[in-house]
This record gives sequence, C-alpha cells and structure tokens, in this order.
Amino acid sequence: MTYDPARGKRIREAISRGKFRKVHALAAELNVSVAAVSRWQNGGHTSLESACALARLLDVSLDWLLLGRGTMDGHRNSAISAKELLWVMALRGRSAAAQSNLIGLLESIPPEHALR
Repeated sequence: MTYDPARGKRIREAISRGKFRKVHALAAELNVSVAAVSRWQNGGHTSLESACALARLLDVSLDWLLLGRGTMDGHRNSAISAKELLWVMALRGRSAAAQSNLIGLLESIPPEHALR
C-alpha cells in the first residue's frame, strides 16, 4: 500500500486505544520489527497480511483502518442472522419494482423503539 498519512493517523489511534502500551510489545505480537510498526504509524507501506493481523489484534475494522470507511468498531455486531439472510434471499428473488415496494414499506414502518 502506498504512503498515506491519514492511514498512519488511524493506525496510531487504534494502537493508542488498544491494550498495547509499548510498540515493542505490539511488534513482537505481530512478529514484525519495531521499525515496521513505526513506518505504518507514519503512513508508510504495509502489506495486506500485516494490516489484517493488526486490525485483528487491535480489534478494529479493517475497512476503517485501511480506507477510513465506517467506524473503528464497525466490524462488531455486524453479523447477519439466519432470519435476516432468509429475508435478503427472498428479496433477491423479486423484481426490481417489488424490491422497491418492499423496501418502501419497511421504511414506512417506525422502528419498535420509536413506539415506546
């Protein structure tokens, strides 16, 4: 990945919020050099493998870490339930017009928490 100071800033933020207080400990856990971690923090090159390991270790969203999309914890509680998957599959089998109508209907129903 090319030089990206914004990515470096996100990496520094993730590290500062993580359980690792020393860069040496983080580097050892990732089996990389301290210089590599320092390079990442400054927006320098990182491999996808290292970025994935860093995101997993620091428990942050890979999308957020690399691209700045979403939030740092956007990966949490994002699993789709079996019931939700059935709804998606049922929606995919409908025409574009039916999909639009169904989505419009869902959007017109207030969320349950709004009813209380």
